[in-house]
Parts: sequence; structure tokens; C-alpha cells
Amino acid sequence: MPKGELTYQRGEIRWVRLDPTVGAEIQKTRSCLVIQNDVMNQYGQLTVVLPFRPGKKQAPYVVNVKASAENGLDQDRFIDVGQVRSVDGQRILGIVGRLEERYWREIKAALDIVLGFSM
Repeated sequence: MPKGELTYQRGEIRWVRLDPTVGAEIQKTRSCLVIQNDVMNQYGQLTVVLPFRPGKKQAPYVVNVKASAENGLDQDRFIDVGQVRSVDGQRILGIVGRLEERYWREIKAALDIVLGFSM
């Protein structure tokens, strides 16, 4: 847990241990995007992440991401914004990479759809 130390940052792609889960919650240890702000990442016990899934998908709550040296993904993947979740810092594992700036506008738009802020 952070305890005042910034151990993970917004925009990092990290391995996150998502199990145990219930029902349709995304499972396993997966690459996830840290979307929570760094003040909360430094002092809070939880952080908010978005999991990646393999392949491509067309949906208003999905952001497709191409694998690159910067983001560290092993293949093209999509962010399933509908699976946004808070996780305890103990679930956050090693770093995969950092998401490129060009995806953030799509992520914000998808979050607006999922959370209903654009209504």
C-alpha cells in the first residue's frame, strides 16, 4: 500500500491480480490501466483501473490500443471501460508500460458513456 509513497501512477499499465471475482467481473491477473489521479494513488489504499482484453472490439465503451514499445503490450488489445473498478494496492503488481497520450480523449468519452455524465 502506498502510505504516502507514489508507487504507481496514472497512465501506467500494470499487472493487476483481479481474482477472486464474481459473475461477469473480468478475471485473472491482467494488464490494467491506472486511471486514478496521483494524489489518491499516493495516499489512498485503493486505485481505479481499467482492464485490457485481447483483440479488438467495436463498442462505445471500448478503446482499442495498438501494442507498442511505450505501452509494453504484447499484442493489440482493448480497454473494457465497462469493467472499471477500484482495487486495493496489494493487487497492483509489476509495470508493463505507459499508455500513450493519444488514447485519453477516447477513454474520457467512454467513461462518460459508462458513468452517464454526458447525459
